[in-house]
Amino acid sequence: MSGPSRYESLVVPHLNDLRTYCVCLTRSSWDGEDLMQETLLRTYVYFLSHTPADDLRAFLRRVARNVWIDQCRMQRRRRNLAPAAARSWHSDSDYAEVLGLVEWLSERLPSRNVRVWLLAEYFGYSMQEIAEDMGTTVSAVKSLLFRTRDVIRSREEAKTRNVIPLDAERWCRAVLQENPRLIAAER
Repeated sequence: MSGPSRYESLVVPHLNDLRTYCVCLTRSSWDGEDLMQETLLRTYVYFLSHTPADDLRAFLRRVARNVWIDQCRMQRRRRNLAPAAARSWHSDSDYAEVLGLVEWLSERLPSRNVRVWLLAEYFGYSMQEIAEDMGTTVSAVKSLLFRTRDVIRSREEAKTRNVIPLDAERWCRAVLQENPRLIAAER
């Protein structure tokens, strides 16, 4: 059996269950149908280069759930970024507080650690997303986050690191404007 017909023979028995699951996840028949189509596309591409999973029903549901989570995250980021573009002002106390935090972090940590921590903790990026944005591996991101959190927990005294004011200012602006692209884009 060729690729498309083999895939079809494997998936067709699970279509009704997948449709029901997608509608349940999205709470909308329209969004559920879109989610189902996206799930079928992704699983088809996956099966072109991999052997099918033993429990195909569970695999289809897992892919649908992950796709739905990704879509929800993207919508949340878009909602957060749209108003931030319209408001470029901030109060002096917010600015001073954020700048103080960013400077405290940058005195104790390398800039790469600060960037990873801001993307993960403040903007809610997953480790995979941070790795892709920064051009590194997930294990490197995990390691950086572990070391950064350890320094923050221990509240180490400053190891007098030269803080580049432009970096601290850019990070502060990214937090105040809720624009993670200002952090993720730098290399």
